[in-house]
Amino acid sequence: MPDAEPAAAAAEPASAEPEAAEPAAAEPEPRRRGRPRALTRDQIVDAATVIANEDGLDRLSFRALGQALGVAPMTVHRTIGGLDDLHAELVRRTVDEFTDTFVWPEDWRDVVRVFATTFRDLLVRHPLVLESHSSRAPLASTESDAVAATVVRALCSAGLSETEAMYAFFVVYDFVVGHTAVQVGRGDSEAGRPERHRLVSEILGQHSYEARFTMGLDVLLDGIAARAVR
Repeated sequence: MPDAEPAAAAAEPASAEPEAAEPAAAEPEPRRRGRPRALTRDQIVDAATVIANEDGLDRLSFRALGQALGVAPMTVHRTIGGLDDLHAELVRRTVDEFTDTFVWPEDWRDVVRVFATTFRDLLVRHPLVLESHSSRAPLASTESDAVAATVVRALCSAGLSETEAMYAFFVVYDFVVGHTAVQVGRGDSEAGRPERHRLVSEILGQHSYEARFTMGLDVLLDGIAARAVR
């Protein structure tokens, strides 16, 4: 019989060096909770102005502000305080920005006209001011008393007493608020457009809020002038 093969052949030489194992991927460190993002009052008031103008004051909340600014609602609360304070600051800042634009002429009629048209533009551009005035409080701002005093002095120069001038100022003020409330409230709704009414369409053809405002203000100014010479 032939010799049996050796039970075990000579061991094959082992490879020179074993392949080094790849290092295990480092596990990400747990996310640390950092300090809340810092906010300024101006950032909050800017965001609140957009929300209030677009959606109304009733939709203004710490949650809505937090979503708009990318922070927790409590961060907004700690920075700004209560919502009532925020409402007041919204109105105060918005009105102050408009009072800074007044350039007062000499003639009393022109003074009243500048006041009325600028006030109307404020209410149309910032519905939050109109809404706040209608449902919350008078339009108090840093310069509001100075504006009223300027208009009252102009009305006195027309020949009204101080008492009559003060009431005449309120008549103009109320006219602007009422006119703008109708215009803003109806908006672009077809059902609310005056030209949809047959009589308005027959007489005016195309209704214009601008012409309506100008006509109303002219009537008021003529009435003030007539009273002043009595």
